[in-house]
Amino acid sequence: MCGRYGFSVKDIRKVYQRFEIVNELADYAPRYNIAPGQMNPVITKNSPKRIQRMFWGLIPYWAKDRSVSFHTINARGEEIDKKPSFKKAFQSQRCLIPATGFFEWKKNIDPHVPYYIKLKNEAMFAFAGLYDKWVDPISKKELLSYTIITTGANDILKPIHPRMPVVLKREDEETWIEPDFVTSEKLLSLLKSYSPSEMEIYPVSREINKTRLDNETLINPVEKPPEQKSLL
Repeated sequence: MCGRYGFSVKDIRKVYQRFEIVNELADYAPRYNIAPGQMNPVITKNSPKRIQRMFWGLIPYWAKDRSVSFHTINARGEEIDKKPSFKKAFQSQRCLIPATGFFEWKKNIDPHVPYYIKLKNEAMFAFAGLYDKWVDPISKKELLSYTIITTGANDILKPIHPRMPVVLKREDEETWIEPDFVTSEKLLSLLKSYSPSEMEIYPVSREINKTRLDNETLINPVEKPPEQKSLL
């Protein structure tokens, strides 16, 4: 799964250039500890490419309230063309979630050890995602929300967790958000684990567990994990 990630590019103009964005994002600031339930940058192709903030935790258009979002921060790639929460979004509401790295916890030891995962040769990348538009039945306000798609973990992540977010290859990003003329088979073929040889992973401080903290020290490697007790 993916329950925390970072998008820490300091110069937003580099993001616009990297993803060929045509609009601007107001009040941008680097983020090192993005958590579910927050509003974060998402890229869609509504001819042309646009970047906007959405709520992390997909709320299907048919949902009665927002509580479903606690269960939809991730979507299993094997189910997105069938599961009611994601089927419609998969057909026409795919998106890119820009990131610079993500976190995962090794949980078969106590205390759990957080790890930071990033690409070796890319400063930023994009998760494959889905989004939907929900209208609050009381306030009538619209809310755009998103989910990050996951797949089976690659060899570098397997010792930590059995699943990982889908990091798209740069050449596949355009295909993923293309609104027309792409078959389901082609789209599903993109949802695979990223090459482990192109990834870097290292343990970080357990301060990342505190969602109120959001600074660059959270992605610094620690010299060694804290003392651990096996839970197996």
